[in-house]
Amino acid sequence: MLHRIPVARRIATALLAVAALATLARGGSAQAPPSPADVLGWQMGEQFTDVASAYRYFDALAAASDLVSVEPYGASWEGRALVQAVVASPRHRARLDEILAANRELADPDTPVERAEQIIASNPAVVYFTYGVHGNESSSTEAALWTAWDLASGAPEVAGVLDSVVVVMDPVANPDGRNRYVDFYKSARGVVPNPNPATREHREPWPGGRTNHYLFDLNRDWTWMSQVETRARLATWERWTPQVHVDFHEMSPNSSYFFFPPATPINPIYPEHVARWAKRIGDGNAAAFDRQGWLYFTEESYDLFYPGYGDSWPSLLGAIGMTYEQAGGGSAGLAYERLDGSILTLEQRARQHRTTGQATLRTVMEGRSDLLAGFAEFHRTVDEGLPDILLVPSQGEGPRADGRLRALLGHLDAQGIRYEQAAEGFGAQATPHPGWAVRDRFPAGTIRVPARQPRGRLALTLLQAETVLDATYSYDISAWSLPFGYGVEAHAVNDVSGGAWREGAPSWPAASTVSSAEPYGVLIRPGFDRWPGLAAFLAEGGRGRVLADTFRIDDTLYPQGTFFLPRAMNDGLVARLRDAGLESVAEEVHTGITTTGPDLGTGGAGTLALPRIVLLGGEGTSSGSFGAHRYFLDHRLGLPYDQVAPEDLGSVALDDVDVVIVPEGGGVTRALGDAGMERLEAWVRGGGTVVAVGSGASAIGSMGGVEVRRSAGPEEGERIGRALRTLAERQLERWESQTPGTILEVVMDPGHPLAFGAGTQSRSERSFVLSTGTGFEPDESFESAAWFSEEAEGLSGVIGEATVDRLRRSSWLVERGLGRGSLILFADDPLFRIMWYSGFQLYSNAVLLGPAF
Repeated sequence: MLHRIPVARRIATALLAVAALATLARGGSAQAPPSPADVLGWQMGEQFTDVASAYRYFDALAAASDLVSVEPYGASWEGRALVQAVVASPRHRARLDEILAANRELADPDTPVERAEQIIASNPAVVYFTYGVHGNESSSTEAALWTAWDLASGAPEVAGVLDSVVVVMDPVANPDGRNRYVDFYKSARGVVPNPNPATREHREPWPGGRTNHYLFDLNRDWTWMSQVETRARLATWERWTPQVHVDFHEMSPNSSYFFFPPATPINPIYPEHVARWAKRIGDGNAAAFDRQGWLYFTEESYDLFYPGYGDSWPSLLGAIGMTYEQAGGGSAGLAYERLDGSILTLEQRARQHRTTGQATLRTVMEGRSDLLAGFAEFHRTVDEGLPDILLVPSQGEGPRADGRLRALLGHLDAQGIRYEQAAEGFGAQATPHPGWAVRDRFPAGTIRVPARQPRGRLALTLLQAETVLDATYSYDISAWSLPFGYGVEAHAVNDVSGGAWREGAPSWPAASTVSSAEPYGVLIRPGFDRWPGLAAFLAEGGRGRVLADTFRIDDTLYPQGTFFLPRAMNDGLVARLRDAGLESVAEEVHTGITTTGPDLGTGGAGTLALPRIVLLGGEGTSSGSFGAHRYFLDHRLGLPYDQVAPEDLGSVALDDVDVVIVPEGGGVTRALGDAGMERLEAWVRGGGTVVAVGSGASAIGSMGGVEVRRSAGPEEGERIGRALRTLAERQLERWESQTPGTILEVVMDPGHPLAFGAGTQSRSERSFVLSTGTGFEPDESFESAAWFSEEAEGLSGVIGEATVDRLRRSSWLVERGLGRGSLILFADDPLFRIMWYSGFQLYSNAVLLGPAF
């Protein structure tokens, strides 16, 4: 039953009264910094503050107070500003550059103890608050306004803080997502807020406001940096080098409030300083909540393991990174009736975030020197007990043969991780990552990533084979090792004595390898770093062929999947190559005759053409998966496509479409409906190609009789015993049956077009996948391009033995022919978070070569 307006009016009146009391408590003279209500015209909690209004307030506060400045640091995908508000005393602001330079010295492992003590004696701590990284966790930005006012107006709750602390605030870390949510809520609410959870204002439509423009969860992107908002924010990190970072979030409206200490699992690489200060700050927050009689909890649910969070990533750089979770979220609106009958309001949510912000600043103020000393010690001992990582270059042939290593080093560059290269071969006793052979000699060009550097713990966490998870719970994926993700040979080493090392990356030639003005054609070896240029070449009318067999020209061997771009099919070939950025990877040829293998004009080659693509997205599909595919097509391949909701596919003309992409989403067949499924199948049988991933592939696979392998049920004799298990036993079994993002090796058919160029550096018949425990039951009716071997084992991350047994000899990537078309099905999403480079080539082959063979 819906609540009647008088109840809602009482809620609104209460919101106004509480906010008005806060204003009166200031006493405010005309010279005082303006409150949010003074600038915006409404009291906090009366309505949501959109992005432009939030920035308007910060600009007004900066204009009125010499304590506050606003510094833009970038823009979102949709062009909204990203800003940092800096709050500092006049004394600190006058020497801010000097303070920040000294602060960075504390993060240098080689800064002498005496120099560190001098800095600690005079430098303030730097605290960074991030608000609204999830756009529909909306109270955080409201709290940012209040907290900035507290600091600028000298509120008693933060008295003296600015004598010891410089505060950096990012009030809207995800402006596109926030405005998506605020606009929805404004359109859905009535004259007054309705707290009934069943009403429309509490039911966000797909995709919701949590994510950014490309529907990425920005709180999972700190290590992958795929999104422009993340890249812009982290580009400023070294400048601030904060000692504390708080990421303000929201959770279920029926919960209470969470702050650190975190739950397990916790990355074991963190030193005692991180845990001790998380507890100290948590105790300060608890005392503030105890005074108010508010409910809260610690050490539950929210862990410190996956490195891509806004708490874990800063912690790996020596900050005390913490998540604060307030009851609320996208369903809470301005007022929400909880299961216990209480009404949760926006004002209450923002007030509690404001309170933890105040308490955190007080705790830092009181312990400034100890915090800075621990921060310096964190970096001075950064390499204690930790190995360096060696990355071995490819010994492959052809120009720019080391595309995988080059991509991995670009990732390290973006993360601010330092490395060096061997000028000559050297010997070392090293431990290889699983899947690679032991070696005691390493070639010239081997990359060494030293643990002794400011971001040494971050480097090792990203590059080591496995981060040990000591728990029976994980909030996110359990594995992410970059060498597996890029398919690059890696070893851990404790001692590399002797040899000559040069700082930085190898110099890969970028000059043209095409010297003739009119070659017969050019050859381009397969690899993901070539696909963007090939896509640009095709988009401008270029044409080519894909050679399915190996061949030699003179003494040079070319692999399966080599591209042949003939002059006969491309007027102005050399200019086209230059415009597409392909000159440095193209190898010119002057005849169509090969020394061994099929000639270049063979009839067994596939035709390379720009496909016409439909990407499904909407109800029934995962918004995050849809966003990843959309982003990849836009920014990694540069391919045009049409976005179509599943329920609309039946009305779309498919005659001119070559590929339909189905992202994750077990509800996609329901959204398509019987008519949509029948139409899609008829289109496939007529020559179309469906590329489906994860749960979307599991759903669509039924069209071709491709089934997910299921676990066998218990034997009859086990049934009663299982039924009488304790709750703890059931929980443990659930954990053991989960596969929270685990790395396994797959065997590939190197002759299958889907696998062209997708092998690791040295082996074309294998790759590594980030598995969620799904495999297809092999069948003679379809081709398996990649599968788990009979000896498959988890290489990194959590996976139960029963799950490994089920995956062995199951298919991971299949092509099922239907009529003149095909279904291409991935058991997992190769574009998950755009973090798994090894999946990019497989996916690009599916989209661009699937229709060619």
